[in-house]
Amino acid sequence: MASDADQLVEMGFPRNRVLKALRATKNAGLQPAMDWLVEHSEDADIDDPIAEHSGGALGTAATAAADAAGDGDSEEKEGDVIQDGEQTAQSLICQDCQMILRNADAAQRHAMRTEHVNFAESTQAIKPLSEEEKQAKLAELKQRLADKRAAKTLADKEDQKTLEKIRRKAGQDLTEVKAKLEEKEMKKLVEAKKREKEQDRLAKAAIKAKIEADKLERARKKQEAAGILQQQNAAAASVAAAEAQAAKNAPAKVYTETRLQIRQPEGQQPIVHTFQASDKLSAVYEFMRGHRQGDFRLMTTFPRKVLDGEDLEKTLTELQLVPSGALAVTSA
Repeated sequence: MASDADQLVEMGFPRNRVLKALRATKNAGLQPAMDWLVEHSEDADIDDPIAEHSGGALGTAATAAADAAGDGDSEEKEGDVIQDGEQTAQSLICQDCQMILRNADAAQRHAMRTEHVNFAESTQAIKPLSEEEKQAKLAELKQRLADKRAAKTLADKEDQKTLEKIRRKAGQDLTEVKAKLEEKEMKKLVEAKKREKEQDRLAKAAIKAKIEADKLERARKKQEAAGILQQQNAAAASVAAAEAQAAKNAPAKVYTETRLQIRQPEGQQPIVHTFQASDKLSAVYEFMRGHRQGDFRLMTTFPRKVLDGEDLEKTLTELQLVPSGALAVTSA
């Protein structure tokens, strides 16, 4: 009678998968193995070779011996569970799970693994699957596999939709973050431009204020210089008036010398020198050329009159600069 492995191979399952299914289900029967094949049909390692134990292949005596030595008597071994129709007088049936066991040793291992305790002899022969039943089982498996693949495809599509939503949401979030960053940078640029303009305005205002202050300072100095000149002119006029009055009141006196005070521009100290009354004005010009450079003219301060030309040949007495007088230097 064909075993579960042979029947599953006849249904079209690769033997490697069939052996994995029987091992994974502890040879619990055809239906559990079929369920396992459907459940694990999409596993990435479903077609990987079965790992060997102690050099023996699945189903060999060496494997059974290694399993017995390594796992103890509680593990079922290849051949412990038999198929329907393989019963003998020594075969046993577990009344708790209806699993058919080959002999008492197999029942003992089954009891240790499952803690089932109700066993009985089983001699009832169960007919093997007919060809029609095999085809029906195969069609059922194919439909279950198709349903599982369809469900997996649908789940994959849903996963893709979820991932796409996440990707779009992440893209939108990234776009919003980027827009906020750009807006923040733009605000920073605007603020920096405002600060720069304000600094320029303050700098220009400071420069303008400095210019105005310089203008006021120059005007003040000019006014002070003009005031000093007026004071000097007034003082000279007072001296001249006093001398004139004294001369008028005093008896006529002949002077041979005269003391001239010659004031210079730009706030310089006036030059005082004694000349002969008979000296001509040209002598005074000659004297002043030793103290100044460039062209210049001499004039009386009160009344204001420039002395040059024909006045150069007049004596200081004729110019009424005796016994003293005041002259001022002016530009030519």
